[in-house]
Amino acid sequence: MANVDRPNGAWPVGTLSGSPWAASVRAYQLDATHSAIFVGDLVQMTSDGYPDVYAAGETGFIGVCVGVLPATATTVGGVMGDNALSATTPTLSGTNALNSAANATDIILVCTAPDAIYEMQEDGVTTPLTLAGVGANVEIINGGGNTASGRSGMEIDSDTVAQTATLPFLLLGMVNRPGNELASVDATKPWTRWQVTPANHQFNVAAVGL
Repeated sequence: MANVDRPNGAWPVGTLSGSPWAASVRAYQLDATHSAIFVGDLVQMTSDGYPDVYAAGETGFIGVCVGVLPATATTVGGVMGDNALSATTPTLSGTNALNSAANATDIILVCTAPDAIYEMQEDGVTTPLTLAGVGANVEIINGGGNTASGRSGMEIDSDTVAQTATLPFLLLGMVNRPGNELASVDATKPWTRWQVTPANHQFNVAAVGL
């Protein structure tokens, strides 16, 4: 069974410490000036105090979006609201609230663990990854989220293997799953899935505040 081209961003599967990644999930309020955010997207904190999508070439991220709450679960008087007892059906943003449309004032759930382990597909363009790249850092490339499923289109940019400290992820190794193959096995299906961990996390580096 060969690789399938099915990018879905970064998907948390564990942590380096062995603690549950779900324990690090935090809720963040969005303002009305952000790009569309999909489940699996890397998220960074901006200077206005609100999250936005991480873009290749930027420095640091706070985690990965793992969910989007209904638009009515928003802040009231500066306090995050809870619409669990609402008498009306909440208005959802995106497809079943799986993604937050650009500029929608939703609340997103973010896995913020600096030692989280994520599964991610590589794009396999030009120079697919090899086992020699394990231990190096890599950048991401964003092909755009899927509005039908709400899933991220982010992938590992295969051409970016380097020691550069500002790259977002460190390559841990291939995902151990039947059918997950290196591009050297089938060059026509170079979409190998890898495990990565943050190399440039905003909570894990000494940095000047935003």
